[in-house]
Amino acid sequence: MPDGGSYVCLQRAERFVEIRGKDEQYYGGDQAWFFWEGRKGQSHVARLGACGTVALANIAAYLSESNPAYGGLYPYPDYEKASFLAHMVDLYGYVRPFHVGKFPLGIWPVSRLARGMERFARARGVQLRAVWRDWGFSRGNVLRYVLEGLYKDRPLAMLVGTQRQRQVEVVLPGRGSYCQDLSLHWVTVTGVRMEAGTVKLVASTWGGQTLLDLDEYVRERIYAGVVYFE
Repeated sequence: MPDGGSYVCLQRAERFVEIRGKDEQYYGGDQAWFFWEGRKGQSHVARLGACGTVALANIAAYLSESNPAYGGLYPYPDYEKASFLAHMVDLYGYVRPFHVGKFPLGIWPVSRLARGMERFARARGVQLRAVWRDWGFSRGNVLRYVLEGLYKDRPLAMLVGTQRQRQVEVVLPGRGSYCQDLSLHWVTVTGVRMEAGTVKLVASTWGGQTLLDLDEYVRERIYAGVVYFE
């Protein structure tokens, strides 16, 4: 960080959920991997609308590595891409997007995503609950809540609204970057960078890492939301 700035993050934020493909690495999962043999429609809906499912898959895998009490959240022996995809499919059984035919409508509200994660954990013998705070949706309260989760070493699932999170740079580990529209999209928050009055949220999405401006994020009050689990 430049002088005068600060960085708060998960204990293993730099590597986070390090998934390995054949010749590639990823910073968390990617909804574009979803695939069911002979179920083209379901695969299409998941690839376009199951970003929240992937955010939960990231969180479950991270918690499983961080604490033996959460070990049942990720039963696979490695973080190869095929194993993590199976894990994503497991979560899809509990949290899947609304859709009309083949047209995905996403996963909302935040409470629906949270309850699905709690059911997934119970099915695996793990006690896990969403942490809610009776705070208004404001810049200060969102930052306070995100920092609370990070200080506890808990990744956060964050639903980005419609406000200006478009064409955001996504950096892929060792493979450059590209721009992606992140409006109406779930990401996994892994850190916060603060400098000279600006706050950037570090997040995993589409298998890479991105920075989101907190001020832009809180302009949306209808579709936006954030949650962590313990």
